[in-house]
Parts: sequence; C-alpha cells; structure tokens
Amino acid sequence: MLHTYQKPLTGERVGVVFGSFAPLHQGHLDLIMRAKKENDGGCIVIVCGYDGDKGEPLMPHSKRYRYVREFFADDDLVAVYAINDSELGLNEYPNGWEGWMKEFLKIYEKATKPDYSKLLVNRPDRKWYVGDQTYYNDLVTMWGEDAVLVDRTAENPICATMIRENPIKHWDKITFPFRRVFSTNILICGTASEGKTVMTADLGKYFNAPYSWEWPRDYMKDSCVSDWELDGADYMAFLEGQYNLNKKLINSPANHGIFFADSDSMVTRMYAEYYAKDESCALTQEEFEKIAVMADELTRKSKWDKIYLLCPHGEFVDDHERFMAHAGMEERQELFEILCNNIKASGNWDKVTILDGGYWNNFKQIVSDVKEIIENGKN
Repeated sequence: MLHTYQKPLTGERVGVVFGSFAPLHQGHLDLIMRAKKENDGGCIVIVCGYDGDKGEPLMPHSKRYRYVREFFADDDLVAVYAINDSELGLNEYPNGWEGWMKEFLKIYEKATKPDYSKLLVNRPDRKWYVGDQTYYNDLVTMWGEDAVLVDRTAENPICATMIRENPIKHWDKITFPFRRVFSTNILICGTASEGKTVMTADLGKYFNAPYSWEWPRDYMKDSCVSDWELDGADYMAFLEGQYNLNKKLINSPANHGIFFADSDSMVTRMYAEYYAKDESCALTQEEFEKIAVMADELTRKSKWDKIYLLCPHGEFVDDHERFMAHAGMEERQELFEILCNNIKASGNWDKVTILDGGYWNNFKQIVSDVKEIIENGKN
C-alpha cells in the first residue's frame, strides 16, 4: 500500500484526514478541501479499513484506496495512502491506536519532505481534521496532536450509511469513481429480432438514463461483413467493444443511478457457440473455445443487477446482415436455450426476469420494476 508513487508534500504544515470512505462523499470533501486550503503543504488522506468492514462486499478496502487515489489523481496537494488494520494485525479501535500511529508515521515520512526552496529544513508540521469527538479527544489527549473538530453534518448533512442505504436519493453526494459501485445496471437480452434494441432505447429515453446499443452491429456495418462470415477475431472484437461501451456508459456523468444495456458478453457467447456448430459459417469450434474463455472472464467482470430475458416469439426481420438460415423458431429456441445456460453458468440466473408478453406489456413491467428501484433508492 505504501509503494504507489505520489509527489511528496512540502510547506510549513500539512493537513491530515482519515476515514473508511465507503464511499468517499461530499461530506468527506468538506474536511479534505478545508485541510488542503488551510495548510500550505496540502493534505494527507488515509484510507482506513479492515477485512469485512462496512465497505464490503461492494467496496473492499483495496478498491476504496484505488478509487480515492483516482479521484485525487490530478491534485498534487492531496496525497492518498492506506492503512489496513487486518494486514498489519492491528486490534480494532480503540485498542489499535499505537500500531495505527506507528504506521501513520511511516506514511508521514514518505508523504512529506522539507521545502528547501523556502529554506525550510524540517518536515512540515501537521494538523488533523476530524468529524468525530472521540477521535478528536484521542488525538489531542493521548497523542498530543494538533487537531480540529469539524461539525460535518452542519455543513453537509450526509454520511456514508445514508448513501449505502439509498444511493440513488443521494447520488449527487457520491464522488465520481464510487458511482460505478452503486449504479443499477439492467441488461435487456434475447435472440435476434425480439425488439430488445428498441426496448433498451425506449427505456433509456423514458428514464433519461444512459443506454447502450448492440455494438457488433456497428462493427458489421463498418466492416461490410455478414453473420456467416464472422471469424474468431471478429467475435473477440465484439466482446471487447460491447464491454467497453457498457463500461463507458456506466462510468459516464450521464449515469444518475440507472443504466440499460442492449447485449453483453453472454449474448455474444451464445451466437459464437451456435455458429461454430454450423459448417456453413466461418467460425470454427477451436476459435469458439478461445472466445468462450474471454466471454466468461468479461461476464465475471460485469455487474448486472437485473436481467430481462425476451423469449423468442416475433417475426425474424431480414436486415440483409443476419443469417436467415437461423431464422426459424426451432433455431431461435435453441439459441435461447444456449443463452439461458450461459446466464445460469455465470451465476446470474437469480437476477433474471423472463418476459413473454407483447412489447407494450414487457415495457410496462420493466418500467414498473425500475420505478420501484428508484423509489427505494437501490435495487
């Protein structure tokens, strides 16, 4: 945790702020920004935690440390470090102070240096900024530290518990890197010609939420390639392109807690598995086995909170790109079964709602479910 390079802080004095940051929110920024501005050397931020703490399972300590660093990556006046009590074998608060302060002093030595440009030959002094009376008392009386007690709730009535319990309600208080953790990601999937692309776009427009499209279709149009011509390299591009598109939209400022996706790696894997069995298609079984490995890995990295699975029922549309030899209901049912097996194998089946009605009934059901999510503040 101490090996990430960060530019050392200089000056006459630095501020110190510590916390679990599960997540880092605007209330924490009240402390950090004040510490940064009131001290000419800037601020040291310590991301604290232990195995199984209140950040898990969504935000383990290592991830919180990474996200806080990401948030302040362009700020040379904020140096971010971490202390993991479990890694160091420290006792839980309040019995772990001695070991914790010993670790902090190592960080302080690494995070600061004398400012020789101002003829300051000693390390900066430090001032702690805390929002808890007990921490303030311990720092001042037990350790003789200079500390400021800040009434955080008076300036900004928000806390991490409120956010974890209702992230959508408090979305504007969550710092940008942590929003991806709380985003409710909804996948609309099925076989071809079931209206999922229109459904996904309509839902995104209805809720003013970001939504993705079927990235492989753009690829195929740009490359002037049809389904039966696709080889292993094409499918690998599909997997990477769709994953990156979904990830970009989840992380975009337009995401206010709800994201809709049209297709993902499980869908691409479905087509690859089916087409590899057809000798009239370019994709080979050997290529599919490599595709499956990559698809399964990307599925593990994806976070789907709800999956709406559209059953085969409609008329198969000939757009002069799809392989019409697979347009029959028997073929589409086989594809659908492969997709169901993929979802089950990924461990996501408990998130599935199967929709077998007409477009309007399916749309109304998803809208009702999403409204409930928004009302509750989370999935």
